[in-house]
Amino acid sequence: MRAINDKIFQLIGLSKRAGKLVSGAYTVEQSIKSGKAQLVIISQDASLNTMKKFTEMCRHRKIDIIKLGSKQDLGQSIGKPARTLLAITDLSFKDLILNELALTTKNMGVIE
Repeated sequence: MRAINDKIFQLIGLSKRAGKLVSGAYTVEQSIKSGKAQLVIISQDASLNTMKKFTEMCRHRKIDIIKLGSKQDLGQSIGKPARTLLAITDLSFKDLILNELALTTKNMGVIE
């Protein structure tokens, strides 16, 4: 799955280097509550409790949330150990990532 999403993971890494990304459950939660989070990315192997908690939190605040890659993939994309949650805090990076995700799924014939 990683090869398919390489461009998305590169954009995630770029957003980290630009200072427009936070990672880890506590920091992501604070970013959501403060209104800074534009997009939340949760690993596909996150626990059900984590998925439920952050999905509800994002839905309540009308923040986009996507499931992408494994914990290892997310951590590797930002040069850190495994990460379950990331939050993009910049609208432009959010749009770039969502557009790339739409292109990837369109080219694969996948609809989620």
